[in-house]
Amino acid sequence: FFQSAAMVKILKPAWVDHDSQPIFSIHVHPDGSRFATAGQDHLIKLWAMRPVVDRAAEADEAEPRLLATLDGHHGAVNCVRWSADGLLLASGSDDHLVMLWRQAAAGEAGASAPFGSPAPP
Repeated sequence: FFQSAAMVKILKPAWVDHDSQPIFSIHVHPDGSRFATAGQDHLIKLWAMRPVVDRAAEADEAEPRLLATLDGHHGAVNCVRWSADGLLLASGSDDHLVMLWRQAAAGEAGASAPFGSPAPP
């Protein structure tokens, strides 16, 4: 017994970009507030979900879009996946590495700006 499901077409907002290079993977955070993309540019980018699903938020120039850029891979990043609890993000790359990322605590050594802060991503 199979149920028919309607297809949903979702267009990529123009502002979701990896320097015009291909995006190979996307994964939505378990809480639905953000999503991660993996690209040929060797980067992982974290984006706010609200401007994707709310037209008014997308039109608002003050609404955060890019929350963070994670670098560390030395090859195209092919896959990103959040853990079920949303505390970790895994990435796999052509550099033959799988990296596990977690948000650093405020003031933690080596920490950059927290997701969604006014500091540049």
